[in-house]
Amino acid sequence: MTASKILDLESVQLEKLQELILHTGPCVTLLLPPYRPGERGKPGAALLKSDVQEVKQRLVERKIPDSVITNLLEPLQQLVEDPEMSGGSHWGRVVYRSPDVLRQFAITGSEEPCVKVGGYFHIRPILTELHLPPVFFLLRLSKRDVEVFRCAGLRAAPVQLPRGIPATLEEALAFKQPDHDLENRSSAGPSSGSMHGVRFGTGSGKETQHAYLADFYKSVGRGLHELLGASGAPVVLAGVDEDTALYRAINRAPSLLAATISGSTTGPVEKTILAQAYSIVRSDCIDRAIRILRESKERLAPTRYASDPHKILRAAVEGRIAHLYIDEAARLSGIFEGTKRAGRWNWGEEDLLNVAAVETILHSGKAFSIPAGRIPDGSAIAAELRF
Repeated sequence: MTASKILDLESVQLEKLQELILHTGPCVTLLLPPYRPGERGKPGAALLKSDVQEVKQRLVERKIPDSVITNLLEPLQQLVEDPEMSGGSHWGRVVYRSPDVLRQFAITGSEEPCVKVGGYFHIRPILTELHLPPVFFLLRLSKRDVEVFRCAGLRAAPVQLPRGIPATLEEALAFKQPDHDLENRSSAGPSSGSMHGVRFGTGSGKETQHAYLADFYKSVGRGLHELLGASGAPVVLAGVDEDTALYRAINRAPSLLAATISGSTTGPVEKTILAQAYSIVRSDCIDRAIRILRESKERLAPTRYASDPHKILRAAVEGRIAHLYIDEAARLSGIFEGTKRAGRWNWGEEDLLNVAAVETILHSGKAFSIPAGRIPDGSAIAAELRF
C-alpha cells in the first residue's frame, strides 16, 4: 500500500463508508481542514507531519508492536512529501489508515483538525457528507444572460438549457416580445389634422426593462424545471441581489434553495464559487435533518425515541436504530462493552458517540451530525428506533 494510490480526494459515499468501517484496527483518523496560502493556519503537509508523530507516540503508549507501527505510518510519511499536500485546497480532507486501508475523503465543511487512534475509524466529521445530494445545479444570473452548471463530485460542468429556452435576454427578445410591453400608437382624436400618433404604454422605460427581464427569467425557470425533471436536484442561485430577488419572485420551485451566492461572477465556475455552493447545499441538508428530528420527537411514541447515550449504543449494536443524531460538539468517552466483530482490536477507551454512528451505519441506519445545541432538550445524542 503506497500513498500514490490516494492522490485524488474521494467523495464520501455510503457504500465506500460501509466497506471502510468493516476493517479492524488500530484505526488512524487524521482530519486536515481546508487551507489557502496567505490564510491563517498550516498547510496540509505541515499538519500531517505533526499528526504522524502524534500517532506514533499514541501507538507506542498502547504498546503496539513496532512492526505494526512501521506498517501504519510509512504510507502517511510518504503522503507528507506529496506536493499536493503543500499547496492550498478549498476542501478539507479526512485520511483513514489501518493495517490494510489507506483512503482520504473530501469534506465540504470547515471542520477542526483532529487526530484519532482507536479500534474504530472516526466517522463523525464525514456524516453530513453522506447526505449531500450526488448532483445539484448552480444557476448564475445576470441581466444579460444566464448560465447553468451541473455540480457533482466537487466539480462543476456547464450544461445547456433545453431547446427553445433562451440563455440570453437578447435571444428572449428575438423570440417574442411580451404583450404588456408592446408600444402602441393612437391618433389624438378625429380633429387631429397633421398631429402625429400619440404613444402610450404600460410604464416607464425602467418598468419595461423590468418586465422584459421578468419574462426572460420566467422562461429560464421553465427550462430549468424541464432540465431537472423528476430528479428533485437542488438549485443554488448566484448573482447580484436585484437579479436573484426577481428570479425568486417569479419562480418558486421547491428545489430552489433559500441561500444565495451574492455578487457578480462570469466565466468558468472557480473553486471558491463551487465551495460556496457546496456550503449552501450542506447547510440545507443539516436544516432538513433538524426538522425531521424535531418532527420525530413529537410524532413518535416514547418507546421509539431515545436520548440516553448508553441505551442508544446498545440499540445501535442490536441494529434497532433507524435514524441517529449526534451533537457535533458532544464528547463521551468510555469502554465499549458491546458485542464486537471478530478481529476488532481491543483498544479500551473509545468515543462512544462515534461507535454508535459506526454501528448504526453497519446495520443500515442513517446517522447525522447536528450543530451544537440543536438537538431537543440539549441532548448529546438522539435516535429514532425501529422497534
